[in-house]
Amino acid sequence: SQTANLPATLSNGHIIGDAIGNEPNSLTHDRVLPPPTITRTGQKKPPPPALPPRKHSSQPSPALPPRRSSAALHRRESSESISSTNSTISAISVGTNGTARTPVSRTPSIDAGRKLAPIFDQSTLPPLPPKRTPEQIDRRYHDIERSRMGLMATKSSPNVTTKKVESPPTLPSRPPHQPLQTTVRKESAGATRRFPPERPPTVPKPSALSFGMNNSEEWSTTNGGNASTLSTEASAGGPPPLPWSSKPDLSKLLATKPKLAAQSQPPSQPVPSSCLCCRDFSAPDNHAAKFPREGVPSIEWLANQLVAPFTSPTDQARVIFAWLHHNIAYDVVAFCNHAVKPSAPANTLATGLAVCEGYAGLFTAIASNAGLESLVVGGHGKGAGFSPLQPGQPIPAEYSTHAWNAIKIDNGEWKLIDPCWGAGSVCLRTQKYNKRFATRHFTMDNDEFGLRHFPTNKSLFHRVDGRQQIPWEEYIIGPLGSAVATPVQVYEGVAEEEGVAEPKFLPSTYHLPVSANGTIHFQFEKVCAHWDPIRNGPGKPYPYVMRIHNADGRGGDEMRVFDTNGSVWWLDVENKLLGKKGQTVGIFTIQELGGENARG
Repeated sequence: SQTANLPATLSNGHIIGDAIGNEPNSLTHDRVLPPPTITRTGQKKPPPPALPPRKHSSQPSPALPPRRSSAALHRRESSESISSTNSTISAISVGTNGTARTPVSRTPSIDAGRKLAPIFDQSTLPPLPPKRTPEQIDRRYHDIERSRMGLMATKSSPNVTTKKVESPPTLPSRPPHQPLQTTVRKESAGATRRFPPERPPTVPKPSALSFGMNNSEEWSTTNGGNASTLSTEASAGGPPPLPWSSKPDLSKLLATKPKLAAQSQPPSQPVPSSCLCCRDFSAPDNHAAKFPREGVPSIEWLANQLVAPFTSPTDQARVIFAWLHHNIAYDVVAFCNHAVKPSAPANTLATGLAVCEGYAGLFTAIASNAGLESLVVGGHGKGAGFSPLQPGQPIPAEYSTHAWNAIKIDNGEWKLIDPCWGAGSVCLRTQKYNKRFATRHFTMDNDEFGLRHFPTNKSLFHRVDGRQQIPWEEYIIGPLGSAVATPVQVYEGVAEEEGVAEPKFLPSTYHLPVSANGTIHFQFEKVCAHWDPIRNGPGKPYPYVMRIHNADGRGGDEMRVFDTNGSVWWLDVENKLLGKKGQTVGIFTIQELGGENARG
């Protein structure tokens, strides 16, 4: 350990402590210091004072303590220092008169891990190699000197060995060339004219495929050559003839290979039509039926598989619309028991059950993963459970009961669709679900769509007539503009299959006057002017008839046939011939006539 000299501490002008080694001489009686002693050059210094005599001690010196054996030390197995079991001198500095001492004890911690070298024994050394003889030393010296010598010039050497180069073997002689014969033709006037020599016809070069497999004819015969000529040239020193008879048969080789699973070819895509009502959607509809819900691992996988064969956003939206019809059923139990709960798209895919919100949510999830722009629209829908307003009934406040979708199709157009109503319908009386593909909920325009759908977000009408939105009162009353006017009832299954436009039925009211004199004009038409019943529908149209009850309903039922021009059907009936008050009239199709199909 080390010590440090602390500065003196002053207390009332005096130095604390008296054991100071460099204290000056004491003052004289008149309090004046004596003059200093000056030693001049050459002057001898006075001798130092004599030491005081040592006092004689009669006591003998004490005996030294016995030396401790090495067993008193405790050696540890690790590389730690060896500590003594006895106490050591403290490292605190010991103050003496003018000096300070610090005892230091050595701790051999470094020597603890060292090992002594083994004892040197010359007998264990390997024997030295034998000494070289003088001849070996001279030979070694000669080899070194010769390696240091420069290169010797060989250009001026007169004797150069030459090697005779043999000439290459002579080529075989070519077959004799037959000179071209000059054709001489005679003109009609008797003069003779020489023509240039005629060259032989050019034989086409055989391709690599002509020597391939499964060729039933020889190359020379197939390509107009002469097989005998080829055989003659091959025998005249040329290469050996090709083994035509041993060529493999391609059909036999393909029969031995494993047959790969037939890959599904993408459906053919006809030229899209601007009108969705008459556009051919058979390709996306058939493709949607190839992926049952039970084999779908995820929504992302399903989206890629459905839209992969199609490039048109309209076809991509249609294939998702059709897939929901095939794989998702309406949850009638939850709807009729008022136990409908929110359902995530993954849960709808796993259970296969949903209400309108589940259909719309799963459609948007698949479309978004396919790269399409789609939204879930909430609002009011005139579906199952809706009743028209009765006379005198006040207009209710706006409320929401339904959900559908808005998706961007070709040309960046926003299209409103309803995949829930497109998949089927619910009968509240029997509480059963009727699974039927109602494509009109995909093909109808947004204005017709708005007759039964009113969005909560007023920016999602997407009307095509130029109006941004319509008021709630106009929607809830209906297109007739009166709460007492009930619209005509159209069974959409037959109308949709036969391509009849539901909003174009005339008269559009459900109640008809029978007491007034006059004639009522009945009329309906196709969904669009270019809708073809053969190309877009099941075939030529059926004949349409109306059943009436005659005057006062007592003359028996009668069938009146509609006139048509192929696009529009019409019929005029007197009011009094319709029947009595409370009876109904209806329009029917004649499907069989005389035991044969009545179409056309």
